[in-house]
Amino acid sequence: MEASQKIRVIVRGLNGNIKSTFEMRKGSNLWVFLRKNNLNIGASCSGVGVCGACDVRISSSEAGAVNPKNEFESETLSRNSKDENHRLACLCRIYGDIEVSADYW
Repeated sequence: MEASQKIRVIVRGLNGNIKSTFEMRKGSNLWVFLRKNNLNIGASCSGVGVCGACDVRISSSEAGAVNPKNEFESETLSRNSKDENHRLACLCRIYGDIEVSADYW
């Protein structure tokens, strides 16, 4: 039942302005959701977390809005010189309202 709940995703562009606002199903994968909504997102590894091309910044005032980083994701981000505020969209499951931005929107 919980998976059918909707949450809000606000996408911000490079200038910080809101580019899009969507609703998505709670627990959905962020990378899949962004691609389905025609937002360009890096993916040279087809969304398995190896390339680091889908790195985004996610913010939320809700604790637990995004699944925690695992060691693999942390290593990929570190290898690509990304700080702790970055996440790989392909490895993110979203459980609460978020704002997301990337360097290429």
